Amino acid sequence: MRAFLIAAFALAACAQTQAPPPPAANLPQHILEDLAQREAALREPGVVAAAIGQTADLGGGLRVRPLEVLEDSRCPQNARCVWAGRVRLRVSIEGAGEREISSEEEAVQTPHGAFTLAAILPGPWTDWPADQRPPYRFGFKRT
Repeated sequence: MRAFLIAAFALAACAQTQAPPPPAANLPQHILEDLAQREAALREPGVVAAAIGQTADLGGGLRVRPLEVLEDSRCPQNARCVWAGRVRLRVSIEGAGEREISSEEEAVQTPHGAFTLAAILPGPWTDWPADQRPPYRFGFKRT
């Protein structure tokens, strides 16, 4: 019985860490709408989401783990910019080691196939309320 309870608590803890945090009720409407769209993009067919330190298993031995955001220079959606900007990540690719990838890349080639960075959460906004910007999550898709 004790082993069953420990296993149940462990599974509950895992389930809780997998779910995205709910958005705060006092976020501006445009940010709430953008978060909903980006969450939907992370759930698109074929897209596998992972946060920093988590592994996205794209099948066929293609596993990608985001390690660090090196740059997020995306133009905020409520600003005018000369350049759209980009997100650069340091990732670990199983069987291929660590490398830098960018949201500007068409596809990243690996020994186990190619993938793209298909979605990025959160969006670039200048008016995030203090301490309410959610942690980065990335959607990877096999190409």
